[in-house]
Amino acid sequence: MFIVSRYVIREHIGPFFFALALITSMLLLNFVLQAMRYIIGKGISMTVILEFIAYNLAGIIVLVVPMSILVATIMAFGRLASDNEVTALKAGGINFFKLIFPVILVACVITYGVFWFNDEVLPLANHNARVLKKNIQAKRPTLSIEPGVFLEGIENFSMIVENKDELGSTIYGVTIFDKSDRNAQRTITAKRGSIAIEESNDNMILELEEGEIHEYHQGKNDQYQRITFQKYKVIVAVENLSLKTSDETFRNDREKNIDQLMEEVARHRKERERQMGLVLKNIEKKPESVTQLDPRARKLVEKYCVEFSWLDAINDYFMDWNLRLALDTAYVPYTDYVLSDSLKQTIQTYLKDTLKHTVPVAESQPSALRSLDPSLGRRPNMSKSAIPVDSVEMPLTAISNQVSGNISTVSSYQRLMDQSMVEVNKKYSIPMACLIFVLLGAPIGVKAKRGNLGLAAGISLFFFIAYYFCLILGEDLADRGLMNPFFAMWFMNFFLGILGCVLIYQTVTEKTMGWLTIRSFFHSLNLTMKNSFKRKNNEN
Repeated sequence: MFIVSRYVIREHIGPFFFALALITSMLLLNFVLQAMRYIIGKGISMTVILEFIAYNLAGIIVLVVPMSILVATIMAFGRLASDNEVTALKAGGINFFKLIFPVILVACVITYGVFWFNDEVLPLANHNARVLKKNIQAKRPTLSIEPGVFLEGIENFSMIVENKDELGSTIYGVTIFDKSDRNAQRTITAKRGSIAIEESNDNMILELEEGEIHEYHQGKNDQYQRITFQKYKVIVAVENLSLKTSDETFRNDREKNIDQLMEEVARHRKERERQMGLVLKNIEKKPESVTQLDPRARKLVEKYCVEFSWLDAINDYFMDWNLRLALDTAYVPYTDYVLSDSLKQTIQTYLKDTLKHTVPVAESQPSALRSLDPSLGRRPNMSKSAIPVDSVEMPLTAISNQVSGNISTVSSYQRLMDQSMVEVNKKYSIPMACLIFVLLGAPIGVKAKRGNLGLAAGISLFFFIAYYFCLILGEDLADRGLMNPFFAMWFMNFFLGILGCVLIYQTVTEKTMGWLTIRSFFHSLNLTMKNSFKRKNNEN
C-alpha cells in the first residue's frame, strides 16, 4: 500500500509545480502590465522594482496554490483513469478511498503551510508593499497624480488635473494653486503640460502650454492681474527625491496577523457590549421607548435584540475560539446587562405593533412637566421640595433618543468587528481550499478519464472563478454588515466540499445522480422551506 501511495503522490508533483509556475507567471505578468508601467521609466532602480514585485508576489502565491492543487489533482487522477490504472487497482482490492487518502494527507500539510504563510508572511509583505509604494510616490510625485484628485503633500503647492496619459508625464486641464506668497493668491491654469524631475536640485519642473495666470494681491490697494501665456515653466521644490524607507507603525486589516486582528476585535467588542448594556438598561426601564424610535433605530434594535440565527451563534463561537487562542484568556462579558428571554419577548411585542403601543407625547412626559397651567402656559407655583429629584423620571422621548444613539454606536462597533472577522475567516478559508479542491478534483479527474492540461485547466478555471467571485462578493457584503462574516468566507468551502464528497461517493459506488433524483431533492427542499415559512407565519 505504501508503494501505491507514493506512486499516486508522485503523479501529482509534476502537474502541481507546472501549474504553480504557469499560473503564477500569468498573474504576475498581469500585475506587471497594470502596475509597473507607472514605475518603469521613472528613474526607479531595478532593485526597488524587484523588491516591489516580491512583496506583491506573496498575495499571488496564496491564490495560486489552491488552484494548482486542483489542476494537479484533476490531471493526476485523470491520467490514472485514462490508463485504466484506477480500475486495475480497484480489482486488486484498493478502492478509491485508499487512493485519495495519501493525497488528502499531503493536502493537509500544504493547507497548514499556506495558513502559516497567510498569517505570518502575507501581512508583512502587504505592509512593506504599501510603505514602499508610498515612498516611491514621495520620490516621484507624478505617480501620485490622479485625474480629478488634488495633488497635496508639497509645501505651498497644490494641483489638480482633468486627465493624464498612461505614463503620467503629460497632463491636461491643469489648475495650480500657488500659496508661497501669503499676501497674494496665485492660480495658474493651462490646457496641457508636461512633468519632468530634476534630481540634482530636487525640483519638479512643469512645462505648461496655453494658459493663464491669475494673481490677486491683498493690501491697501487690492490689485488683480490676469496674464495669458503660450508656454510657461513652473519649478516646484520637492523634498525627499532620494528614495528613503519610512518606518510606519500603522497597519490596516490586510497587514495584520490573527493575533493583531483579534486584539482589535476584543477592543471593539468591549465597547459594543458596553453600549449594548446601556440599550438594554434603557429599554428595560421603559420598554415602550422602542415605539418612539425612528425606522433605522428600530431595525437595529430588531437586528441586535430579536434576530439571532444559528449563523450568528457559529460566528460568535468562532470569534470566542480565536480570542482564547490570541489573547490566551477566556471570554468574559463586559456588561451585567444581558438579553433575557422575557425582555426579548417584550421588545418583539412592541416592534410588532408599534402603533398600538405608541404612547402620546403628553402622557409620556413626567408629572412635573404635565402640570403646566394650560390657561397661563406656565408652571404653577410649587415648592422645590414638592417634587423630589429622584421621583422625576426621564421623558420617554429622552430615553428613546438615548437608545437610538447607543444602538447606532453598537452598529458602528459591530461593523468594525465584522471587518476584522472577515480577514480572520479569510486566513482560514483560503488555505482550507487546498483540501477542498482535492476532494473535488479527484472524482472529477476519474470521471473525465483524461489527464491533459487543457481539460484540467478549463475545469479548474471554472471552479476557481466561481470560488473567488463568491469570496470577493461575500467580503464586500460582510464589510458592509449585510452578511455574516463566517458565512461569507466559508460558504463556497462548504458547498464545494459537500459537492466533492458527493462525487467521491458516486465514484466509489459507481452510481450517478439522475435527473429524477435531482428533481426529487429540490422538490423536498422546496416543501421543507414552505413548511418552515408557514410555521413562522403561524407563530407570528
